[in-house]
Amino acid sequence: MIEIASSVNVVTPVVSRRTSFRAPDSADTKVINDDTETFDEVGSDAGIGEVLLALGGRLTRLQTEILAALDQSLTIRQYRILSRVGSGHTSLTALCKLAHRNPSTMSESVDKMVTRGFLIRGTSDTSRRTMRLALTPLGVEARDAARRALEKFAAELTAGLPAEMCAPLLPALRRIYFDTQGHLDDR
Repeated sequence: MIEIASSVNVVTPVVSRRTSFRAPDSADTKVINDDTETFDEVGSDAGIGEVLLALGGRLTRLQTEILAALDQSLTIRQYRILSRVGSGHTSLTALCKLAHRNPSTMSESVDKMVTRGFLIRGTSDTSRRTMRLALTPLGVEARDAARRALEKFAAELTAGLPAEMCAPLLPALRRIYFDTQGHLDDR
């Protein structure tokens, strides 16, 4: 269990699927986790970019833990592959482009998922040389369980935020997200 110790800062309770934690309103709050003391990665003077980078790392860690705790544990990359194949991106080339990964890295990930029974390989209807991927029933089940868990987590992230705070925040975050995607596409 994580406890936030703060004499000045207000803390907001947030309940997750596996554990309860309290998120500080201020970045300079001291965090005590069992018998280990740590401090947030950003101080009160951090800019929005620094906060976003730290937040991105923290959210990735939490997503990783949520996906690993499922009956059919997944990595973030595996979940994305299942989601993309399920939405019609069935070639290795398409997956590589979407993930900005090289074919050998993607092929290794796909091989592991075929071995676990989440995906099957076939040949394309239009070209015998092109591999086509498809979800198995186990793959659909794993993807859907992961989606439900991540949707629940996403709802919990902002459950305590007032609507007047969310209204201006959402467009700004969307812009940063799509601008960042543009940087990935340029590489």
